[in-house]
Amino acid sequence: MDEKVLQEAVENISLIKGVIDRTSKSLTTFSRIFIYWGILFLVNSVLSFVILGNREKTINFMTKFPVLSYILPIGIIVILAALVYRHISKKIPLVGLEKHLMKVWMLIVIMNVIPNKVRISSTGSSSVDMTNLVIETNHFSVMIFSLAIALIVTALFTGYNHLMKLGIVYIGISLVYAYLRLPMVDEGLLQGIFSLMLPFTFIYTGFFLKTKQSRGN
Repeated sequence: MDEKVLQEAVENISLIKGVIDRTSKSLTTFSRIFIYWGILFLVNSVLSFVILGNREKTINFMTKFPVLSYILPIGIIVILAALVYRHISKKIPLVGLEKHLMKVWMLIVIMNVIPNKVRISSTGSSSVDMTNLVIETNHFSVMIFSLAIALIVTALFTGYNHLMKLGIVYIGISLVYAYLRLPMVDEGLLQGIFSLMLPFTFIYTGFFLKTKQSRGN
């Protein structure tokens, strides 16, 4: 074999090895961020349960300080999530594919933490009795569908079909909850399950990618 051809082959192998090493480190960073994000949003879910358990006190408090309704607890959690991302990615920067996938997931997170805008209006001269008026907002189906999109996009670019299947399951859950009534299932239980969907997805995806990276090594 010609010495020049042999040298080029060695250089190509070294280049490929370097790309694999960088991708492996990037995937490790990606999975680590997901695990920490999952823990943070799990804390947010627990705090949300506490707030719901003290609804009257919470309503009175938020009425006096309406700005805090946009900050507590989700605002603090988002700030901590941003600090986690900055800290971890600064040590081991994301490269290539993982960097673009992280942008997709960050958009999904932002989509799910944007507060719902509720407006009450009446037509004509009739007045609305605010004493017995109860307003509930529910974006569970949208949240689960958005997570499904992120999972499917991740699966398409990484080739991990398991994440694709999980995304399809999420779509099914989203559509069932949106269009069908489930009279036999307790509403409180459903709220508990869906509140845990976001942290579960991050933790599960993080450990799944970490396991794949370890097997790859």
